[in-house]
Amino acid sequence: MPKNRLLLISLATLIVLLGTIVFAPFVVSNGLRLWLHWQAHRQQLKIELGKISAPLLRPVSIVRIRVTSKPGAATQIELNAEQTILHPSLAKILTGRGDGVRTLSIQRARAEIRRDYSQSVRPAHFNWTALQTLLPVNFDIGHLDLRVENGPNVVLLRNASISGNQIEAGRFSAGEFTITSPLLRQTFSQLRGATKWQEDRLTVGGMNLARGLDLQSITIDLSRLEKERADLQFDLDVLGGKIRASISNEWPGEHSIWNVAGTASGISLAQTSEALGFTDRLGGSLRACNFTFRGDPRDPMLGTASVWTELNGLSWHNRAADVIMLGAIFYNRQIQLQQLYIKQRQNELSMSGEGAIPSKSADWLNPDFRGQILGKVTDLGQFAELFGAGPRDFAGAIAIEGTLNARERKVGGFLTARGNSLSLFKRQIDRLTAKINLKADALELEQFELVRKKDFIRAQGKIDISHDNNYSGSMEAKVGDASEYFLLGGANSNGAAIPVQLNTKISSGSWDTQAVVTLPGSSPVDLAAKFSLKIGQDWKTFLASPLEATIRFPAVVLASAPQFLHPAIFNEGILSGTISLSQNLEHPGIAGEVQLLNGVLQNAPLDLIRASGRMTFSGDHSALEFLNATTKDVDLSLKGEVDFRYSKDVVVRISSATPIFDTSASVQDCVRRIEIVPVDVTLAPTIEELEFRGNLFGDNWKVALKEKGTASVAPITTQSAREFHFCAGTTPQGEAFNIGVPPRPQPSPPSARKQKRRR
Repeated sequence: MPKNRLLLISLATLIVLLGTIVFAPFVVSNGLRLWLHWQAHRQQLKIELGKISAPLLRPVSIVRIRVTSKPGAATQIELNAEQTILHPSLAKILTGRGDGVRTLSIQRARAEIRRDYSQSVRPAHFNWTALQTLLPVNFDIGHLDLRVENGPNVVLLRNASISGNQIEAGRFSAGEFTITSPLLRQTFSQLRGATKWQEDRLTVGGMNLARGLDLQSITIDLSRLEKERADLQFDLDVLGGKIRASISNEWPGEHSIWNVAGTASGISLAQTSEALGFTDRLGGSLRACNFTFRGDPRDPMLGTASVWTELNGLSWHNRAADVIMLGAIFYNRQIQLQQLYIKQRQNELSMSGEGAIPSKSADWLNPDFRGQILGKVTDLGQFAELFGAGPRDFAGAIAIEGTLNARERKVGGFLTARGNSLSLFKRQIDRLTAKINLKADALELEQFELVRKKDFIRAQGKIDISHDNNYSGSMEAKVGDASEYFLLGGANSNGAAIPVQLNTKISSGSWDTQAVVTLPGSSPVDLAAKFSLKIGQDWKTFLASPLEATIRFPAVVLASAPQFLHPAIFNEGILSGTISLSQNLEHPGIAGEVQLLNGVLQNAPLDLIRASGRMTFSGDHSALEFLNATTKDVDLSLKGEVDFRYSKDVVVRISSATPIFDTSASVQDCVRRIEIVPVDVTLAPTIEELEFRGNLFGDNWKVALKEKGTASVAPITTQSAREFHFCAGTTPQGEAFNIGVPPRPQPSPPSARKQKRRR
């Protein structure tokens, strides 16, 4: 009996061994295939696998692997690998204990990664623990091509090979490594280095990037992927100087926290910018720099940062400074400016202070800041050039001094600026004086004066920062010739001046303004306006605010007046009228009249070349009493009315005394423009009335037609066969809507007139 039992046990063991030998390759290959498909589905990836060979007690071989992201993913991945050999430990992979792959070898690999920052996509959850498990103990990639796109930044790695081993040193080589970004464009070729791969940390060292640019070491730490964290450290020798940095990224959930710390010293900016391929050449040297940052770059105001740097002999484009020193700390929307010092030949400026960055625009008038500023600028043009201005836009000398102390809505301090023989934006200024006093409850503009010859601008006022940010003040200006300061197209073509006088009084945010402008050859144009403009007020509130304005222009001779429109439209004619505006811009009330007499036009809508007309306003309606206009081929005689009871739904109705026709066969998308087309005989429908409807301050306009035989114009709010949208935006899409008009009768030749008289 015992002999039979031993025989049965031996036979069963033999059967199990034979089954393992026979079925193990099938079980391992299909089990691995199912597990990879399951993991890819969890990560919203799509995986395609070629033939899998799993001999007993030998590594698994996969002919082809292709991994792609599903459409709409925030990060688009495309990975192709050929002739992959791996020695997996299925037990460790399934239990997630790490070192699930003992050896990984890939003959050829190509990977592309693109990051999509549009709001239409959302980042998917990724199982970083599973990826941590799959990191191999040893690896070898014979040929690697990599492309990473992150917004405007692109990184390319071509014809590379890399290996890592827990016991001995590996190797890294790359035929080409390219970095492209808005600030940096550089390509490094024929790179060689040694690698060390231990405990999921890859170190590459001893790599010469370019002449004078040596990468001593760079370490990529992937040992904490399951905790959603990755680290990077590098040590770079740069032309006698050094740059060291440590970067880590943590991305728990939807948040991304970056920790950056770096130091630099003794670096030639000119040689470094050339070696790294900066798009803008730099000059000078970086004596020392320390920088730290912790936070989310997408919301930097909630992060913390510090910087200390000293630049000597800095030059950039045409900008230059002898010394720039900056030290600052930022945390929780609080900024501490330890020092900002700029020295540029005889120009000096120093600032220091601390305060908070407001989260709302209205809070700028209730600052939390203490600081000092002291500056003596003897060459304003040279100093302004440092900040990007043209060297000829500014000139002269100016002195600035001030202190500020603002805490808990209590303000104190002053700021003064004085300058003589200045040039501001190429405009000569004889004298500039400004003095601002900061008090506990108000910001007071004690004096502001710009004087040039007999022209001047004077202003004074204060802002009450303790109650609703009310402000009051006055402004007075007198200019002998406005064309010397503003680009008024066609102005001064006959040498005539354009004098301007302005007087403004402000009380609790309510403006009372009067202005007189005398255009060449014309009677004075008078403007008077009263309106409310509160600090922090949005556009919608301004539209609903009370407004009173009157403009009188008894006779404006267009031939000698400056052209405010570009390209210019009016060549000749006389424009006259009076317009009074009341209520508000949302529901305006307008009274008055406007008349154009013998207008000669160019670049005008509908290709008009001559026009005369009269328009009267009465409350919330206006009437176009007549508009007689001509193009090169036709004459128009129009009249109409405008309903502007609601500025967001203005209705304009136009009719013609002469027949006009709808000659547009079809409009597929939208109407880009309206054209007048001469027609002799046509079967097209006759247009009795055109109706335009839309937002006075917007671009959502529509046009509808009332054709002969119809009861009324089809309402814009309903669908109609003859209703069109005007194209929005600046792109040239859309079609022209053609209106046919009988051509102007041609004069008979002299011989025909003689024959007619004989008859």
